[in-house]
Amino acid sequence: MKTSLPGRFAAPLVATLLLLAQTGLAPAHDSEVSSIGARTSLYVFGPEIPFMFEVDGQVLNFRWSDLRSYGDTAIGTLTEGAGEVIGVDGEYWVADATDPVPRKLTDEVTPAGAVVSFFATDSFRIDNPVDLGALQTVLDDVFADSGTFIYLFRARGTLASVEYQLAGPLPNPEIRRQVEAGDSQAALTIGTRKYTATDVPMTMIGVRAPPHLNTVLQVPYHIHFLADDRSVLGHVTALETDDLTIEWTKVNAVNVHYWDVR
Repeated sequence: MKTSLPGRFAAPLVATLLLLAQTGLAPAHDSEVSSIGARTSLYVFGPEIPFMFEVDGQVLNFRWSDLRSYGDTAIGTLTEGAGEVIGVDGEYWVADATDPVPRKLTDEVTPAGAVVSFFATDSFRIDNPVDLGALQTVLDDVFADSGTFIYLFRARGTLASVEYQLAGPLPNPEIRRQVEAGDSQAALTIGTRKYTATDVPMTMIGVRAPPHLNTVLQVPYHIHFLADDRSVLGHVTALETDDLTIEWTKVNAVNVHYWDVR
């Protein structure tokens, strides 16, 4: 799918992106400039637009080895969705369908990713059985203003079972319809191979984004996990658990960066 920007938008957008690039490295923890607690900047390397790999005919890619300096927590993909990436406590890991065992990132390339220095501002514990839908309902209840703001969360515990994928779908009309209808979370799972695991002590990294960011961040939820023993990781499509400690923060700065890897 190709998307081009009308000429009247191109110059303002470039100016905005340059400004974000210049100001985006402000201290991540600065209570003097935020009324909601710790300041969190979510660096969106992209475009993180579902299934859009070209803008104005140019492929926009990044090397994950260049992105790690922006934060200790990450979620993203490899080129054309051919693998899943997670960053936990400063360690970046990747797995894909051809090599499903997690490995540390080196110079892998991505068209889409989000990186943040994570400062938790609140937390709670789940000790009753939940599936993915119930977990998202609980999170929606504890996140204030989830129709407006982005939330980043980290969950630690044991998954009784988890279904996950290691590749994103390729563009097709059904996916485009779902994305345009505002359901990019479901669209991400169309036609993808699913894997399963049980009794997995792990860490999950997730983003909860509001509907108006459907074409910038997958919404409402985008969640990856990494086993504590580094045996499995992936994009979560279903889960069952009764053991999670969840920390989260409201994101109050989003910095979008573009550059090419040739």
